[in-house]
Amino acid sequence: MDSRIKKINSPEEDELELKRIELARLSELLAEKELELTTLQNSLSHFEHRYLMEVGIKYVDLDEINAKIAEKIARENPQDAAFQEKSETARETANSTAKEFHSHEIPKEEEFSKDFKPSEEIKKLYRQIAMKIHPDRATGEKEREHQTKLMAEVNDAYAKGDIERLRQILHEWESSPESVIGEGVASDLVRMIRSISQIKGRLKTIEKEIKTIKETEMHKMMMQIQQAEENGRDLLSELADKIDSDIILAKERLEGLA
Repeated sequence: MDSRIKKINSPEEDELELKRIELARLSELLAEKELELTTLQNSLSHFEHRYLMEVGIKYVDLDEINAKIAEKIARENPQDAAFQEKSETARETANSTAKEFHSHEIPKEEEFSKDFKPSEEIKKLYRQIAMKIHPDRATGEKEREHQTKLMAEVNDAYAKGDIERLRQILHEWESSPESVIGEGVASDLVRMIRSISQIKGRLKTIEKEIKTIKETEMHKMMMQIQQAEENGRDLLSELADKIDSDIILAKERLEGLA
């Protein structure tokens, strides 16, 4: 007679197994979505720096020259209210353009890369880390705070393409006490339910953030520029050349008013 007895799971154990499967699926989806968001953010940041360096700085010069032209004309026609208003508007535009340009942190040329193009290897590593240490998998406030700081380091290393730092973070996490999951069906079930709820909330937030980014004018311009580059055109260079021509004409006009 076979004395082996097949263990029958309790309802709680069955539910825990279902939650484990759901958590694993959601964790994988969350890692993918976090990767999509941070890649999008970094791509847009690199494009914005490129735009500022190739085009934005030229608009600062052009608007400043146009403001000086308007101010010169206004001084020569002190009784003309229309010229005075145009002068004030032109100066406000020039100041606003300069302020907007200088509000951005422009990287040094040696630190700047034209595009953000992470390798498949670093993307894969990012997914692995996000699935393990994402703060929305934490159930305690202390653990969540710690993992939030870790994810910030992960995102920074990913943005810099520092794959060795990512490997180090992953190794340190897998060797840490925090990576050990506690025992007990009831406690595990509560942790699973809370983690699942947190992850679902984060997924909704990510979708909103991605949607918001894609609706910005800078993102629309980036997509337009990228599409043109795929067809062999450099629209940013074309725009920069057009502004250069406008600057030459504006300088000639300003000199003619002297």
